[in-house]
Amino acid sequence: MPVKIWNRADSTLSSVVETVRPASLRGELFRAEAEALDREIDEMLDRAVALAADVKTAEAEQRAFVKRWAVGRALMESGLVQSKHLDPGEQMSLWQAIARKCRLGVRADGSSEKAWQELTPNREPDPTRLERDVFAVGLWLQEQELATAMMAFGGSRTNAREIYRRGAIRTKNVRDVLARWFEELEPSQRLTLTKPGNFLPLARALATRFPGRGPGSAKRPVHYSDEDLYAEICKVLDPIADELAPSGAESAIENPKSGR
Repeated sequence: MPVKIWNRADSTLSSVVETVRPASLRGELFRAEAEALDREIDEMLDRAVALAADVKTAEAEQRAFVKRWAVGRALMESGLVQSKHLDPGEQMSLWQAIARKCRLGVRADGSSEKAWQELTPNREPDPTRLERDVFAVGLWLQEQELATAMMAFGGSRTNAREIYRRGAIRTKNVRDVLARWFEELEPSQRLTLTKPGNFLPLARALATRFPGRGPGSAKRPVHYSDEDLYAEICKVLDPIADELAPSGAESAIENPKSGR
């Protein structure tokens, strides 16, 4: 899948075509394909803007979280990542092409689109960070509906990354149970525990309970039913919640009908 990489120098826009195909030194041979892909990216980015605009939140970090989710959902809906035309080794170039279009705010026809500039970091990071911190995380977040993802991480990208970087607890069923656990807390507890400094001990405790390798790693979260996983996660997280954000409510695992 040849991609078009936009550039701007001295207020002048230009583009080059990049591909891993054997004739990569003659990328212009594939410009027609790259131009077609560029138009598909336009549609994907417009969809991401529309998805993000549907959500009203005043808090800056939550707005950034919503945009990260929206980019992931729009990417999934577009089918670009699943395309049979995406050759091995070209995904990083695709991320770079999308990020450059966002940073410059440029459509396939060269016209300006400022709304895209809010979707990705203002400073374009290296391709590895783009993959890890923007697109891969966005695709991962969108596996849940936005409200559930927001509940699981308190609308914080930092919190989401703490779970994402710990592969054994990255699964959707852990995130769904985590959202359920937070939802059953008192609002004041939830606000306290979703602050990144307080969320980190939760992530670490879950990673200790479900290690990726070594002792205790044989039974992973995917091997549990939803109810059994919820019970296990309550056992792990309830004591931390009681320490960091005390409440008069009994532990949900001790008294499941209490609603925390």
